[in-house]
Amino acid sequence: MKRKYMMLSMMISGPRQPGNDIDVYLSSLIEDLKKLRDEGVLVFDGFQNESFQMHAMLFCTINDFPAYGNLSGYSVKDHHACPICEEDTSYIQLKHGRKIVYARHQRFLKPHHPYRRLKKAFNGSQEHEIASIPLTGEQVLQQVEHLNTIFGNTQKKEKSKSCIWKKRSIFFDLSYWSDLDIRHCIDVMHVEKNVCDSVIGMLVNIQGKMKDGLNTRQDLAELGICWISPAVTFWSTFSL
Repeated sequence: MKRKYMMLSMMISGPRQPGNDIDVYLSSLIEDLKKLRDEGVLVFDGFQNESFQMHAMLFCTINDFPAYGNLSGYSVKDHHACPICEEDTSYIQLKHGRKIVYARHQRFLKPHHPYRRLKKAFNGSQEHEIASIPLTGEQVLQQVEHLNTIFGNTQKKEKSKSCIWKKRSIFFDLSYWSDLDIRHCIDVMHVEKNVCDSVIGMLVNIQGKMKDGLNTRQDLAELGICWISPAVTFWSTFSL
């Protein structure tokens, strides 16, 4: 389990997103991973000039948020998009922007963090609750074990209203997958890029990248949040 023995492999999908059907593509990979974990593969070591039985396992997946939903089987859209909070996801349906925003992120901070006491910078109230505890692999498996997944576009798919999970992920076919504490990771590169695009677009007023518009101002007024545009502050500071 040393770092030098870990290997990062990459899969780039085509122009059309596979969605839940990605499990069909991954089925052959899962069979190989089962063999690598249980039986192993005979490999020749050129340095030692001898053969040995190599075993391998899948540590975790690294992906952006939409791919997180495809691989894990969780519905990362609508009101309960957080796979950690699930039904306890704190969301607000904006009246003017007509978008869903997710609030109360201070819950993930330490109990005595000073940001928990800030009101004006967030939703106008202090945060005293703690974040939800992530589900274990066994708990997730219990929720998705009964789901009937239909692959392909030939049949109409029925969406279950009682379960936020869309399917039983094919990764659960691996005997050790439910024992892993972390199964899917968010790619930091995508998060940094999206945040950077929004911040820079707002500072220099780039059309199509700027989030500061009329609907945004009206929604902030509805929520009772006082907002000063960073573009105004930036250019005022620059002129000084």
